[in-house]
Amino acid sequence: MSRECNLNVQGVMKIKDWPLSIFSLQSLVFILPLICLILFATPTFAQEDPTITNDQCMLCHSDPDLTMVLPSNEVLPLTAESDTLAHSVHVAGAEEPLNCVDCHNDKTGYPHAPFPSNDYRSWQVQMSLVCGNCHEDQAVEQQDSMHSRYLAAGRIEAATCADCHGSHETDWADPEKGPVGRMAQVDACGSCHSTIADEYKESIHGQTLADGSDDVPTCSSCHPAHHIEDPQSAEFRLKSPELCGDCHADDAMMSHYEISTDVFDTYVSDFHGTTVQIFESIQPGEFTNKAVCSDCHGAHHILPATDENSSVMKANLTETCQRCHPDAGENFADSWMGHYRASWEHFPLVTAVEWFYRLVIPITIGFFVSYIGLDVARTWLDRSRQRKEYRRARRKEESPEQEASELEGGERNE
Repeated sequence: MSRECNLNVQGVMKIKDWPLSIFSLQSLVFILPLICLILFATPTFAQEDPTITNDQCMLCHSDPDLTMVLPSNEVLPLTAESDTLAHSVHVAGAEEPLNCVDCHNDKTGYPHAPFPSNDYRSWQVQMSLVCGNCHEDQAVEQQDSMHSRYLAAGRIEAATCADCHGSHETDWADPEKGPVGRMAQVDACGSCHSTIADEYKESIHGQTLADGSDDVPTCSSCHPAHHIEDPQSAEFRLKSPELCGDCHADDAMMSHYEISTDVFDTYVSDFHGTTVQIFESIQPGEFTNKAVCSDCHGAHHILPATDENSSVMKANLTETCQRCHPDAGENFADSWMGHYRASWEHFPLVTAVEWFYRLVIPITIGFFVSYIGLDVARTWLDRSRQRKEYRRARRKEESPEQEASELEGGERNE
């Protein structure tokens, strides 16, 4: 703008240097307003900036050596790979491909405004708010998550959108729209929760996922991606058997792995499961010390009962029980049937006792019901007989008196 104005001013100076004979004073009166109109109209058209395209941004940001030193003395790389953005879901898979300035909406041209944050992480947290401009539902769900609570409390290391989904290299997260790497989700969570991710990969779930299974649980199966609850809360603890039951009570899914759904049903029917179900339905926010699935099997490092490192293997079971029952002896764990239902093949003694009660209890109840029924019937018959005899005796007593009264009446008539 300043360059154009200088050129125009120089032009006016040249006009003034021309001989006055060329222009009369009257002509200057009409020419000078026209010159002023041109001078003041030029900046007006210059303010209308066209839409900034990605190609314009890449003129600078394709430079592999482009960096910036932040106030925190961090060196921020400013290079953006054009192919990375072009293959992301925001461009290749979008109905309306995004431009750089759709997310970096504070950039209106060059030179850019001063960097809005003192350090890189604060800028990441600030930029994550832009995602909610398009993904409104997910942004609303995230407001109640543990990650957002930590961010609100000043814990800026808590996960943001870009930490899980990436920024320029965003991939599909919905399997119905595109291929989703389920193990990539574990790796994304593992960037912060590395110990838990390593435990998961060693577990039966992680091993089965690595073998190519599509129905084993990943992180978001138990911890929903955007609405992540506090796993240490009493409500989450009481609800955890239902989370496990989503898979382990599914006959079709469990038959694929030759696992019985009795694993869940037998827990619900025993003392631990029954108590947990009652607390979950009546007082979901109250803590109970009754065992849930993760107390025995672990939360992330879940192994089959046949694995020597499993917490529910026969040799390790007593130690597992002692976590809640410190005085448990060697025979304490023998009372647990390992989620098997009593049968002649498994635990025949328990099965015999169970059948004994199945027979004795109905027979005993039936005997007493019959006894009470016969007693009631006998009592009713006795009382009915007594009533009949009483009525017969009354009739006999009344008959002589009636005959005497009839005779007396006859004699009077004579």
